[in-house]
Amino acid sequence: MAAFRRVCRWLHRELGFFTVGLTLVYAISGLAVNHAHHWDANYQRSIDTFTIEATGAGPTEEVLPVVLERLALEEPVKNTWRASEEHLQVFLEGTTLTVNLQSGEVLRETAARRALLFDLNFMHLNTGKGFWTIIADGYAIVLALLAITGIFLTRGSKGLSGRGGLLMGLGIALPLIYALWVKF
Repeated sequence: MAAFRRVCRWLHRELGFFTVGLTLVYAISGLAVNHAHHWDANYQRSIDTFTIEATGAGPTEEVLPVVLERLALEEPVKNTWRASEEHLQVFLEGTTLTVNLQSGEVLRETAARRALLFDLNFMHLNTGKGFWTIIADGYAIVLALLAITGIFLTRGSKGLSGRGGLLMGLGIALPLIYALWVKF
């Protein structure tokens, strides 16, 4: 049993050091994703307004070229949409302009990627698929090995037969209780 514990300690130590970077990626982005209902962790959004000369609510094919000329855009237009009789939307890369054709008021909404969180969430949610799936699967396997080897690191009253076993049981019970609670 001592040789088994020695192997567990070695594996736990080596794999633990190896997984620090990935654990931080998943921990930081996990917190951000858990609170997506409070804020957008991927994009920094801003809204401002300005005014152009009003065109009136004529037919889209007549109004659109005039609005685009008055906006004097420096970047290419990705798309446009007549949202209502009074509103025309112009879509640019990362920006939406909503033009009130009657008043000339323009609402500019921009979204810029958050420097680090966007990339961390991209990895955490496996948005890119492909090679990252292999890395994520490997990481999941290593986490399972860390959990299993960690069980055997401590002996006695603080180990599996004592407080450690109680805490492990609570850790297993918590997701099961939550799953049953949500189900019913």
